[in-house]
Amino acid sequence: MKSIYIVMAILASVTIVTIVTTSTQQVYAPRQCAGCAEFQKLTDEFEKAVLDAAAVNPPDPDKIQTLLDDYDKNVRMIFGLEPTTEGDPPGETEPSEDDDEPRTPGTP
Repeated sequence: MKSIYIVMAILASVTIVTIVTTSTQQVYAPRQCAGCAEFQKLTDEFEKAVLDAAAVNPPDPDKIQTLLDDYDKNVRMIFGLEPTTEGDPPGETEPSEDDDEPRTPGTP
């Protein structure tokens, strides 16, 4: 009989922690931001376009990459961010000055 009380106490504790955590996260989440509605619309359109492009048999990876590049450019415009250099996607390596090993941009 004691084990039932222990299980009930554990379930009650987990429920309370979950409710408190969820409530706290909602309080600190931003309610509205500049460009949020436009961003949501752009994202919905992007998702639909990618799904349509992927549904074609065989899928065209160049079309999907073009959609991604356009989406990236438009998101940066919405939030006023600096665009990346054309042809230099994040994570590409560039030659290091002091050795023959390539390095990630921005690292010494």
